[in-house]
Amino acid sequence: MGAGVAVALLGSSDEPVRERTVAAAPSPPPPLRAEKERPKPRRAKPKPKPKPKPKPKKRPDLKVRVDRNAASPVAVSVRSAGIAAPVIPLGLQRNGEIEVPKNIAEAGWHKGGSEPGERGAAMITAHVNGGGRDGAFANLTSVGKGDEIRVRRRDRTTVAFGVERTERVPKDDFPTQRVYGKTRLPTLRLVTCGGSFDSGSGHYRDNVIVYAKRLPS
Repeated sequence: MGAGVAVALLGSSDEPVRERTVAAAPSPPPPLRAEKERPKPRRAKPKPKPKPKPKPKKRPDLKVRVDRNAASPVAVSVRSAGIAAPVIPLGLQRNGEIEVPKNIAEAGWHKGGSEPGERGAAMITAHVNGGGRDGAFANLTSVGKGDEIRVRRRDRTTVAFGVERTERVPKDDFPTQRVYGKTRLPTLRLVTCGGSFDSGSGHYRDNVIVYAKRLPS
């Protein structure tokens, strides 16, 4: 009975049954996502300017530039002391010592140094005596400060030097640096033997040295 009522209710109307379209419920909006803060662009740090390097201080050049084309000496004289002698070139002996002139009347120029009149120290040496005779530099001890030394060269020019000082030193304490050391200006050294004579060795015990510098021409 209950079932027939139900059927009657469904089919009692002449009008067709319209299906109702039920609107679908709107879908919920997507959840809001928190926007991440965009990182601010980093500004490039300016590169530090390199500090200028200090320029090295120029040191004085003490090197002796020997002019091998300069004229070599051929004669030396000191009028105030009565010295006048020809000059020959000399090298070194096997033991490293400078050669000495075989002729006691001649002076020798050490060709390993500067030419007289050129930049640097030039050295001329000679015997004081030998064989009972005076050598070329027998009167070197008479040379004093202010005396003039004249050196004639192969190119026929003459260079004058003024004596600054003289000294006598033991041979075993020879002042190598003072005699051969580098000098800014043209200088000259005259060297011979002196002091007391050692009969055992046959040589004098000291050296007599004259220091001079070139005079303006």
